[in-house]
Amino acid sequence: MKRVYVTFLGCKVNQYETEYMIEKLEQNGFVISPHPSKADFCVLNTCMVTSEASRKSRQMLRKLRRLNPKAIIIATGCYAHLQQKELIKIGADLVLGNDEKIDLVNYIQRYLQEQKSETVCVSESVRSIDEKVKSFLSDRTRAYIKVEDGCNEFCSYCIVPSARGYQIRSKVANTVVEEAKGLLENGYREIVLTGINLGKYGFDQQSSLSELLKSLLEKLSGDFRIRLSSINVQDITNELIELFAQSDRICPHLHIPIQSGSNAVLLKMNRKYTVEDAYRIFDKLRGINPDFSITTDIIVGFPGETIGDFKQTLEMISKVEFSKVHIFRYSSRPGTVAARFNYQVPSDEKERRSKELHKVAEEVSRSYRERSVGKLRKVLVEQMRSGISSGYDEYYVRHEFTGGCVGSFEIVSPKCVNSTGVVSRLVDLEGSMAKEA
Repeated sequence: MKRVYVTFLGCKVNQYETEYMIEKLEQNGFVISPHPSKADFCVLNTCMVTSEASRKSRQMLRKLRRLNPKAIIIATGCYAHLQQKELIKIGADLVLGNDEKIDLVNYIQRYLQEQKSETVCVSESVRSIDEKVKSFLSDRTRAYIKVEDGCNEFCSYCIVPSARGYQIRSKVANTVVEEAKGLLENGYREIVLTGINLGKYGFDQQSSLSELLKSLLEKLSGDFRIRLSSINVQDITNELIELFAQSDRICPHLHIPIQSGSNAVLLKMNRKYTVEDAYRIFDKLRGINPDFSITTDIIVGFPGETIGDFKQTLEMISKVEFSKVHIFRYSSRPGTVAARFNYQVPSDEKERRSKELHKVAEEVSRSYRERSVGKLRKVLVEQMRSGISSGYDEYYVRHEFTGGCVGSFEIVSPKCVNSTGVVSRLVDLEGSMAKEA
C-alpha cells in the first residue's frame, strides 16, 4: 500500500486535474494521505501564471522536501512543464508536463520499476481532453468540469500558452453531459464550466460554448445551476447573453478579465478588444439583469502604463461597479513579448497603484452588495459552523445566515453587508422570516 499526498496551486483547471489525478490514484490502490509527512509520494501541481505563483511553487516544493525527506517528490503543472531542471535542482524526483499528469499512475509505476534518482517527462505534443471526475475532496457542493484546454490569444504578457499549448482542444459535448450527470447524481448542486480559454470552447469542433450550454440545459434534470468561469470580452456573443436571459439555471455572473481600462495598454497587451467593446458587453449584460454580477482581473504597472492610463482603469472600475476585482501587479515572464518592452514601471509605483486600485475596488464591491439588501437571493449552502450557514448566491456573493443545511438551496434576503459579503436572513416564501443571524 502506497500513500500519496496531492496538492495544487493556481487555477480551477489545475484544481480539476488534481482531482482527476486523485481519483486515478485511488482506483489503482494508492491511499490519499492528508499530510505530506505521512506519504510515500508527494505530488505538487504547480502554477506559473505570475512570478508570485512561480515563487509559491518553488516554496511549496521545498516545503514538501523539508517535511518528508524520504518521500518521492513529483512536480507537474505549468511551472513543471517549462522549468523542469530548476525543479529537479530544488528537490523534485520526477517532473511531469501538463499532458503527462493525466497518466500520473503509469509514470509512478515506471519510476519505481526503473529505480531512477530523477526523471523528466515533458512532451511538446498536446492531447485531446476526455477525462472525467466523479467528486471533489475540497468541495461537497460545487464541482468543476474542465471543458477546454489551450489558448491562441497570444497576450504579450502571458506565459500560459507556452505551457498549455496554442491549439484549442474542447471536450466532446456528450462527454461533458455525462460527467455533469454523474456529479449531480453524487450530490453536487452547482456545476462550474472551466477552461484555459473557456470562451473558445468548440472552436475546434465547429461548435460553441452556447451550444454546449443548450445541450446541458436540455439533457440535465434536477435542482441545479451552472456557472461559467473566466471568459474574454470578444467571446461573449449575443447568443450567449440570450441564454442568460432565458434560463435561471445559468448563474447571472461572469468573470471577465479586463486587465486595463486604457486602450493604449490593451493594445500593448495584445488583447483583442477595446474599452468601448467591453462597455457594450457590460451594458448588454446589465440590460437583461441590472444586478448581473461582473468580476474581473486588472494588471497594474504594465510596461509603459502612464498615470493617465491608470486613471482610466480607475474610472472603469467605478463606472462598471464590478462585484469583485482581482488585482495583479505586473510581473515579467521570461519568454513573453512584454518582457522585452521598455519603460518598466518601478516596483514602488506598482505597489502605490495597486493600493489605490484596491481601495476603489473595495468601495464599488461594497456598493454592489448594498444594492442586494432587501432582495431575494438563492444561496447554495456550503458549510455550517456554530449554527451559522454560509454559501454563495447566483451572483457569486457570499452570505451568512442561520438555518438551512449543507448542500441545499435556500432563499434568503440580505439585510446588511460585511467585509466579505452580506449577512442575510432565511426567507419563508409564504411570508414568514426565520430567526435572523
